[in-house]
Amino acid sequence: MKLLLLRRLSSRLAFKQTVTFALLVVILAWSAYALLARRIYGHVDDELQDRAIAVRSMLQIRAGNIKWLNSEADPEVRDQFERSMRYYELLDDEGKTLDASRAMSALHLPASSVQPLSLQPDHNTWGILSAGNTRIRILDEPVLGLAGRHYLLRIGASLDEADEDCRRLQMFLFALVPFIIMAHAANAWIITSYSLRPLEQTSAAAKQITPFDLSTRLPVSGRGDELDELSTSLNAMISRLQSSFQRMTEFLRSLSHEIRQPLTVLRAETEQALRLGNSETNYRDMLSKQLEHVELLARTVSDLMELAQSEGEEIKLQREKEDLSELVQAAIDGMRPQAGDRGIQIAGTVQQSVIGDFDAGQIWRLLLNLLDNAIKFNHAGGHIDVVLAVHNDQAIITVSDTGSGIIIEDQAHIFERGYRASSARKSNVPGTGLGLHFARGIAEAHGGRIEVASVPGEGSCFRVSLPLLPGPTMNDAMKSTAHRDAAIH
Repeated sequence: MKLLLLRRLSSRLAFKQTVTFALLVVILAWSAYALLARRIYGHVDDELQDRAIAVRSMLQIRAGNIKWLNSEADPEVRDQFERSMRYYELLDDEGKTLDASRAMSALHLPASSVQPLSLQPDHNTWGILSAGNTRIRILDEPVLGLAGRHYLLRIGASLDEADEDCRRLQMFLFALVPFIIMAHAANAWIITSYSLRPLEQTSAAAKQITPFDLSTRLPVSGRGDELDELSTSLNAMISRLQSSFQRMTEFLRSLSHEIRQPLTVLRAETEQALRLGNSETNYRDMLSKQLEHVELLARTVSDLMELAQSEGEEIKLQREKEDLSELVQAAIDGMRPQAGDRGIQIAGTVQQSVIGDFDAGQIWRLLLNLLDNAIKFNHAGGHIDVVLAVHNDQAIITVSDTGSGIIIEDQAHIFERGYRASSARKSNVPGTGLGLHFARGIAEAHGGRIEVASVPGEGSCFRVSLPLLPGPTMNDAMKSTAHRDAAIH
């Protein structure tokens, strides 16, 4: 049962706090007892000194004869003198007892050997004598007789009252300290339980969140404490996960449509060719159409493979010294036939001899993604401008088109995996929403970045910055590399 209770965070916190508090209380109680006991016994010593003064004032020694002057004193001094004489003894310089009270004689103390040092003026000696269950505080004080002879006055006081006061103080502290500790333990448990109640509510809400229902959010009390900050951070993470799941669901739906459509067309055209085909020309036309759909399927499957690979592993860039101008010019020349088929012109302004450490294959895929998008989302008679320039040891590649453009709301998300802009979803242009995300991964793997500026209805401009000289950022990128998440958008 004890172990089960300590499994709860509130119980553990209360237990640790109580143990710390208990140690502090015990130390304070011991210190308080020591201080009060010292004051109690100090009061006995002060009273004993007052008694010694009273006895000395009434004592007269002449030629070894003792004379008491108490009968001549006023009542108050006489009363103090009588109380002081309960434990009294007078010794000469040889340690012989000259006079002693009845109570002191009953103690049957051994013969005293008076030390010369104890007879020096203003040299008082303290001690404690035990007589059965009684302890007596003793003060030895030197006294000078009328003939100049030294004597030793011994005055005592019972410590019974002081010992009883200390015992009562001990009993009081022994009863008070556990009560304080138990009260603090109960209070600590109540406070920690109340303070951690929002955490229990958060745990209960978290159990309701499943991969199939990410709409539930963790409660936020509004107090602005650490638990609220934790709940807010977790809610933001859940929102991002929900958004990712939604985009993935849309991606899979779009992907299933992209696969189902060409398969349906392939089946229909194959059945038609088998049923109606009667000439080589008809067969060639049908096979040509089927080849286009096969290429679309191959591209879609390639996208799936890239997506699956990016989920589980990273690839390293194979960097070599490359002339970026040759890669850009080759990409322009390679995409011109595709652009020409749609009546789109591609113009290139390429600075020569742009040398740097690049992965030619990945840069080639980045360029093809951007150019393919510029062609697919352009209109007949449109233009595409490709520029390569060098600025501050950075290779700047810009791909501008006169296409449909991207609305501002989509511009913040187009580089996310599986995201397709609203204009792309409404169009009949096939795609998986992976190309631009993959392009960003390639740029960042080279230590660069990719940006977009677009005006809806007028076109878009993608700007890629790549460092020419390898630095710490690029070396880190070579070691860590980026995820590959897309093929052509």
